[in-house]
Amino acid sequence: MTRFVRAALALLVVLALAGCGGLSSEGPVEPGREVGSGRPADLRVTFNGPRTGESQESIVRGFVRAGAASDAAYDNARAFLTASVSEAWNPDASLVLLAEAAPPATVLVNPTTVRITAKVAATVDEEGRHTAAPQGSTVTAEFQLETVGGQWRIAALPEGFGRWIASTEVNRLVRPYAVHYVSTSQRALIPDVRWFPVDRLATRLARAQILPLPEHLDGAAVTAVPSGARLLGDAVSINSGVATVNLISSKLAPGQTTRQNLWAQFVATLTQDPAVTRVSLSVDDVPVNLLTLDGSAGTLAEIGFIPPPPVTLAAPVVRRGEEVAVFDPSSLGDQEPREPADQRAYPAVPAGFSRLALSADGSEVAAINPGGDGISRWRDANRYVVPLPGGAVGSPSYDRRGWLWVGAVGAGGAGAPRLFVVNTASDPAGGDAAAVAIEAAWLAGRRVLEARVSPDGDRIAVLSTAADGRDARIDLTGIVRSRAGQPQRLASPLRLGASLSRATSLAWLDERTLTALGVLEGSMLQPVIVTVGGGVRALTAAPDAVAITSTGGERALWVTTSTGRLLGRAGSQWVDSGPATDLAVASG
Repeated sequence: MTRFVRAALALLVVLALAGCGGLSSEGPVEPGREVGSGRPADLRVTFNGPRTGESQESIVRGFVRAGAASDAAYDNARAFLTASVSEAWNPDASLVLLAEAAPPATVLVNPTTVRITAKVAATVDEEGRHTAAPQGSTVTAEFQLETVGGQWRIAALPEGFGRWIASTEVNRLVRPYAVHYVSTSQRALIPDVRWFPVDRLATRLARAQILPLPEHLDGAAVTAVPSGARLLGDAVSINSGVATVNLISSKLAPGQTTRQNLWAQFVATLTQDPAVTRVSLSVDDVPVNLLTLDGSAGTLAEIGFIPPPPVTLAAPVVRRGEEVAVFDPSSLGDQEPREPADQRAYPAVPAGFSRLALSADGSEVAAINPGGDGISRWRDANRYVVPLPGGAVGSPSYDRRGWLWVGAVGAGGAGAPRLFVVNTASDPAGGDAAAVAIEAAWLAGRRVLEARVSPDGDRIAVLSTAADGRDARIDLTGIVRSRAGQPQRLASPLRLGASLSRATSLAWLDERTLTALGVLEGSMLQPVIVTVGGGVRALTAAPDAVAITSTGGERALWVTTSTGRLLGRAGSQWVDSGPATDLAVASG
């Protein structure tokens, strides 16, 4: 190959990657490592080390910039540090994801101290927990410097300082991935989304998988990974797409089911790495054998881990005044009205009842009573008042397993129950139709505005406020059920959308994503996307919005307004789609 051809090919690679917004032009592109890479392309990015005679500010700026290297290529970043600090520095101790592409502002406080400041979008801790920062937040760090051989070097880092990553570099360097656990109520996996640097991704994912079960899933899930297990060599090797996981542990529980669960967790988690197509699993160098498997596995089906079939949900319903009818979004704008495919008849729900909810099978609807003092259910043409030991009722919602959830302030002070369930399989006129309290001590003193069970049925997102209506928060937690499937208590909460200063209305879009009406900055209530991994993203404001839901993911969002209108999403805008008091989506 001629020198000209080699140069042309190199230029094409650089231009293609730069067009994706992910590759900096400030450092060379070099061949990356084959083993453990999380990138489909065999490239790595590095940045220059310190030059002779650089100022204190330049040394700090260079160190922060060099932290954006990929494939764990931090040698040049460490060159800005003294030898002892370089040895102690952990680039993954914490990640600060900046809100801007510009480098942090740098100030020389005194000859041996440099301060940097920047706007922050989010932080990621060492376990991969992503926390979105309130809009406009800033982060500051101070570095101590000294001279080594006549050259300035960083002699002390702020406690826990890992890396600051510019907004344009985030997608290239760190992304959300799911770590998986096994449901205690069904044959299924529960995803726990974390954010990890993409270099050595398979190893990072495996390290996360062997950690103890997260507190917010305690009781709702288990892990088949033995307590105290370690990775042999603290790494996962990848050869021809096969990731080899060798655990050091002598405590693997016996039984085919335990082995299947262990395989399922590692296969589901590690195959998110684009470099991994199959997984090989051993404990103390002994292969974890299954009756149906010989060697490696790339899918859950290969190991006999078959999740339950999806639940068929009833079509959404819209309420216009008192009339409740099946909602067919595809018919909006038709010149001639057409009959919906589902012609199920629903009873009228009188004015004054609010926040309509629809059961998964479409057999009933529920709503808050006028005055907010209780809940009513409608089945066929009959209305049933739910015996509920509490007031200040929140919006009702159904899950896919036949339970109606509702928040209410029970009697008995701050420690009284705040969340209840109703078994819709029982006679709505019988004694078993009363609401039963859910144990959740962390809700003490709060008011539940809305609680939405995830599509998998194992987790619930709870929107609550303090008694005075302030301190709105969205919490994700596992549902602990009895052997018969009845919800009994909630695990510890994991806060989502921490950057929201206010929130109302909540709906799931998929197993990893919710939508809500919230306030990110100022006082405007607007639709937002909230991920279970901690991310928050604002959408275009919808005037007079009071509730939000979806008939099919983010592209099919709908908002009802205080003026009785239904707004549908068209691109990034909201379009008036006619009158509507409520839009209820089954298990939405």
